[in-house]
Amino acid sequence: MKTIGLIGGWGWEASAAYYRIMNREVRTRLGGWHSARIVLDSLDLHPLTTARSKDDFEAIRCTLVDSAKRLEAAGAELLVIACNTVHRFADSAREAVSIPLLHIADVAGESLARDSHSRVGLLGTMPTMQGSFYRQRLADNFGMDVVVPSRQLCEDVATLIETELTVGDTPEAAAVKLNPAIAYLAEKGCSAVLLACTDFGLAYGATDAPIIERALPLYDTGVLHARAAVRFALA
Repeated sequence: MKTIGLIGGWGWEASAAYYRIMNREVRTRLGGWHSARIVLDSLDLHPLTTARSKDDFEAIRCTLVDSAKRLEAAGAELLVIACNTVHRFADSAREAVSIPLLHIADVAGESLARDSHSRVGLLGTMPTMQGSFYRQRLADNFGMDVVVPSRQLCEDVATLIETELTVGDTPEAAAVKLNPAIAYLAEKGCSAVLLACTDFGLAYGATDAPIIERALPLYDTGVLHARAAVRFALA
């Protein structure tokens, strides 16, 4: 079994879900008392949520790179970043180490393509929804037509993440607040919605199920990513 290097803490509740899912997946696959080999570097969420300037984001990139190097030095054989938003700097982390990085968008794209989805909705933080680093990767690598909600709905989703999910408030009511954005994406012809924030799973009870059926099938990137990491570790 290979050792998984997990960059976590952005936010820590989602990282805890990664840890639980990866260990349960290993136990399911191997049986007995087996558990995952994981090295975790838990980072401070505050600088990420308050970043506004180019200097702020450059500091986050450097933090990510330093974390990747620490994990490799600690014996990690695979790098996993438990946060969609900071995958905007994933290439920098990958280039800083000699171990492979499992990109969360690639895992999501493979799952969507396997289920024959080609026009998909994307929900996440504002950088994830409005930036090109995530949507373009899905388009280039998997031919996905990626749709995001209206500007106001994007802001509503981002507010939900920042004011409820990343501060530990995860009532079932939080999931209901995503319904207007999901309905919008359904009206735009999407056949599935990608929950491209690892904190979203918390709103649905942090279930281990990779797909949660609502108005459209919802693909939880955190669950998909954690399970893909275990497949790699056991390959």
